[in-house]
Amino acid sequence: MMAVQMAGAALFALIGLLAVVLTPLGVPGAWMLIGVAGTVDVTAMMFERGSLPFGVQSLAVAVSAAVAGEVLEFIAGAMGARAGGASRAGMAGSLLGGFVGVVLGTFMIPVPLVGSIIGALAGVVLGAVAGEMLFHGRAIGDTMRPAAGAAIGRVLGSLAKLPCAFIAWAALSYDAFT
Repeated sequence: MMAVQMAGAALFALIGLLAVVLTPLGVPGAWMLIGVAGTVDVTAMMFERGSLPFGVQSLAVAVSAAVAGEVLEFIAGAMGARAGGASRAGMAGSLLGGFVGVVLGTFMIPVPLVGSIIGALAGVVLGAVAGEMLFHGRAIGDTMRPAAGAAIGRVLGSLAKLPCAFIAWAALSYDAFT
């Protein structure tokens, strides 16, 4: 491996590790790594005829791990609501609210990371409350326990993304050095 390639692989691995560590705070670390690796592969295909720096297999592993992390994060919010006593409507509201909250929070609170985190937490809480109130006629006071469970589940789901992002990083970093 040439010195320039080794330096590029080391830079990718170091910056990628930082993105992975920041994943629980709302940084899409695994997706950033996949984007960089895909861009490097497309660029290599355009200008070189040799092998790709990142292979299809490592990209497939990374995408699978990233998707698993996203699924874990959203389902954890719904399961947290369920653990707090929410009905299916409260769980569904929590799931939908978390997704909408991330998107709205990112744009309405333009502070990097903060908007996404606040939006996600507010979304799962408001979604669980709305599901319980609209479909089961519960009073606002009776929805607080399911809403708190949804928020706790969302936080745990964000932490569950960390190993998934690490798997994506490991697969792509290994390929970068080989």
